[in-house]
Amino acid sequence: MHYMLTPLQTHLDFGFGATAEAFKEAADRLESQISGRGSIFNEHLPINYLWRHSIELFLKSSIVIIHRKLSLSYGAQPPSGMPHAFWGGKWVPFHKLHSVKSLWSYVSTLFRDHKAFFDSVKRVDWTFPPEVDQWIEDIETHDPKSTFYRYPDTADSSKDAPKAVMSQATPEAIIERAEAGEDEPKQLILLVENSEGTLTNSFYYAGDSLAGLAQTLKKCAALFFGNHVALRSEVCGGS
Repeated sequence: MHYMLTPLQTHLDFGFGATAEAFKEAADRLESQISGRGSIFNEHLPINYLWRHSIELFLKSSIVIIHRKLSLSYGAQPPSGMPHAFWGGKWVPFHKLHSVKSLWSYVSTLFRDHKAFFDSVKRVDWTFPPEVDQWIEDIETHDPKSTFYRYPDTADSSKDAPKAVMSQATPEAIIERAEAGEDEPKQLILLVENSEGTLTNSFYYAGDSLAGLAQTLKKCAALFFGNHVALRSEVCGGS
């Protein structure tokens, strides 16, 4: 895979794949740093974003590689021209398309429409697991525009509630929860008082409610990383 040591602008896929690998590697390394203790200061948000972005880039890389190696035009654009994906009955340039569902729909169509070509590449099983459609659906539902993990939602702050690891509750509810958590001897609780010593707010560590989605992102990123490696090694000859 000598392309990894060459400048991005020289790559067959414009550097989408190598950039995707970098984002995935960063997510994997950051996740290992909080393994065992969990996300205390919302570190899971950038990790999830990195995985999610790597998926988007891997899909875009696949589109470029397939179009260039099979000499497929993007409508009026040549195979070597500005990359597009066919979605909603029209060609959409990459810079206007961040939906992993839209990109996956087109990528899966390319693999299906050119099955004979991929079947001729004998060393790789190009089939995707059936659960990938549900993975993509789950990712799309939470983050259709690649903004969910990056920005607070100022239009509707309630949508940010699932992101936080701390939850608000009454002191009584927190005490009841703490007493019931016999298997959790150490619990993080924040009590806020005013200048007169009166309790005004209380919070407790609820954990990462997005943990299941994080595993989906991780598995999906790993899947498309493997597909990318196969494309670069078997279709592009390592370039």
